[in-house]
Amino acid sequence: MDKQRLFELYEKLYFHEMEVREKITGRVQVTFALVATGYTILSYMLRMLDFTSNKFAVSTFVICTAVTFLISFGCLYYLIRAFWGNTYNGMPSPKETDVYREELILHRHQIAQYNMDYPQNQQPEVIVDERISEHLYSKFRDCSTHNTAVNDRRSEQVHKSFKWLLFASIPMFIASVTFIIFDLDVFSPRKETSIIDQSVVNALNEIKHEIVIFTDFYKGDQEMPEVEDNYVPPPPAAPQEPDVRPLVENDNLPSAGE
Repeated sequence: MDKQRLFELYEKLYFHEMEVREKITGRVQVTFALVATGYTILSYMLRMLDFTSNKFAVSTFVICTAVTFLISFGCLYYLIRAFWGNTYNGMPSPKETDVYREELILHRHQIAQYNMDYPQNQQPEVIVDERISEHLYSKFRDCSTHNTAVNDRRSEQVHKSFKWLLFASIPMFIASVTFIIFDLDVFSPRKETSIIDQSVVNALNEIKHEIVIFTDFYKGDQEMPEVEDNYVPPPPAAPQEPDVRPLVENDNLPSAGE
């Protein structure tokens, strides 16, 4: 394979590795989204967990959830390494390459003048096109080699992170099944929800107070007050009217001494 074909190969490899770079970044972002979704589901189940339910089921759920979080840390570790701290080598910008070409042209004239002034110390003639081709050849070769190594390392880290994610999904699946089968949701429609009616509580407190009064009369040998059968309690007190609320449209400006 001649050098021109190698140049074309290195050029294709360079752009191929740049495309692989973007694909790996997308895989990392998808895995991050899966981890965040798992954390959201576990957080919801923990917030809605009914600790008064089956103790064995609650213990199993809590243990599996804790194991899931611990294993997921390994996944996050490799994801962070795959996402941050990776440096790629890029080709010089077109402007830098053009400046280098102009410098080579100037250098060619300088070498030609030098050979004229010092014929006893002749220097090789500078061929600008060959120098530019050699420059691009070496840069494509070096950059593609470096970027291939970086992509291989990142791909391995993404693979390890996904492996840890699969490990974490096992206890998470057990925790989810336990939460559903044993109905550990505190707000489940199949459970009775205690509702406190304040009016009923107040009525019961009044009855309790009357019982205490009657009991004191019995203990003190005092006459029981006659309670008419058609006793009607006093009507409830009317609610207090709310006070007016001042609305300040434009507050007074502070004086110079304030």
